[in-house]
Amino acid sequence: MKIKRIRIEKNGDAFCTRCNTKAVHYEKFDSYYCPRCNIWLEERCLDPLCTACNKRPIRPLKKTKTKIKKKKGISEWKI
Repeated sequence: MKIKRIRIEKNGDAFCTRCNTKAVHYEKFDSYYCPRCNIWLEERCLDPLCTACNKRPIRPLKKTKTKIKKKKGISEWKI
C-alpha cells in the first residue's frame, strides 16, 4: 500500500498532505517535495535506468549552519 503524500488541486497546485504546505517541484529530480517537512512527496519510479530517481538524495534539502554572531547561529534548509 502506497502512502499518499501529495494532494493536487483542480487548478494544478500541489500540496503536502502532512502539513498542507504548497509543494515545490525539483526539476533536477523531476519530483515534488515539501519544503517544511523536507520529504519527497512522490515515490521513486521502478525504472533502473532512470537517472533522476537513481541520483535522488534521501532528503531534498540539506541542513546548513549560518553563523550570525560568534556564539549564535541559525539553521536553515538549503538546496
